[in-house]
Amino acid sequence: MRNNVDITFHPSWWYKHTGVEFDEKFWFDTDYRIEADIVMRRKLYEYFGDFGIGEKEPAPRPILFSDLLACGFLYSQILGCEVLFERDNAPQVLSAKLTGEQIRFLQPIDLDNSPIWQKIQQQIDELQSKFGYVESAINLMGIQNIALDLLGEELFLYYYDDESDLHTHLLDVITQLSLDIGKRLYAVSNVVSGGVTSIIKQTCPDVYLTSNCTVAMISNDLYCEKLLSYDIQLAKAFPCFGIHHCGSNMENVIEGYLQVPNLRFLEIGAGSNYSEIAKSIAGKNIISCIRYSPVTLKTDTAESMAKRTEEAILAFGSDEKLCFSCVGIDKDVDVEKIRQYLHVFRRRKNEP
Repeated sequence: MRNNVDITFHPSWWYKHTGVEFDEKFWFDTDYRIEADIVMRRKLYEYFGDFGIGEKEPAPRPILFSDLLACGFLYSQILGCEVLFERDNAPQVLSAKLTGEQIRFLQPIDLDNSPIWQKIQQQIDELQSKFGYVESAINLMGIQNIALDLLGEELFLYYYDDESDLHTHLLDVITQLSLDIGKRLYAVSNVVSGGVTSIIKQTCPDVYLTSNCTVAMISNDLYCEKLLSYDIQLAKAFPCFGIHHCGSNMENVIEGYLQVPNLRFLEIGAGSNYSEIAKSIAGKNIISCIRYSPVTLKTDTAESMAKRTEEAILAFGSDEKLCFSCVGIDKDVDVEKIRQYLHVFRRRKNEP
């Protein structure tokens, strides 16, 4: 799997370099998004085409949301959160701050009668009618990520002091929604996880990749007690399973993650202990994606980029089952810095 590398940008970078706007029309107007997608892929080729990124003459494609940035909001919006859209920023989910009473009466979502989902279904129908297929890049938001959007930090108090198990009901409803959306996306698209990390298309296209960003905030014991069963439900429902953990401490929960069946892909946050993770997954058929911090990218030298990459590869013993990504690169990162990062992999490719 040597030399699989990808880059993904924050909306502010796209707005600065292309003028594409990320208000509601980008997410819900298929015509605008298809045109924007063409502009974005052409810009990638202009800056990074010599690294095999982007397209010189991009054709329209039936993209649902986008695999050129990573933004999660849809599941929380369907469940009642307000979302703020801005032209140069990712959609901002406002916590619903549900009360205990609201959680108690929260019902599973019937997507066929959900106004928000029907906007998505209309796009699916339009794209299938025009192109004959759909490329879904909806961000598959993780169970706890969504729960925090609905409840806020009070969720953690519920974990420790909830005799009525209201938080369990909340997580059950979220998981049922995730299962329903996932099955609908697999029914129309060959790849469903490109909106979590675009490198999935090159490495493990069948995977359902859940976004466990906020699991970095809890212990392995708490993950196993409160969340593991939900990831297992997802893993059993889809062809194969992956976990995105962008926090800098995946080693803290790797033993819990390895209890999930059908696990084929791990996205490992920058700053995690690669040696510990590599030791834990040794001998298992798991592809690991090493995340490079977009914040570090701003100031790193070409030499330090190469050193960080080599350290990760050495920890795993080889790059046979490794891929690499830098996600969320914003408008303040120079194009030359990004090219330096990509050049690390060109040099490796040219090694004997």
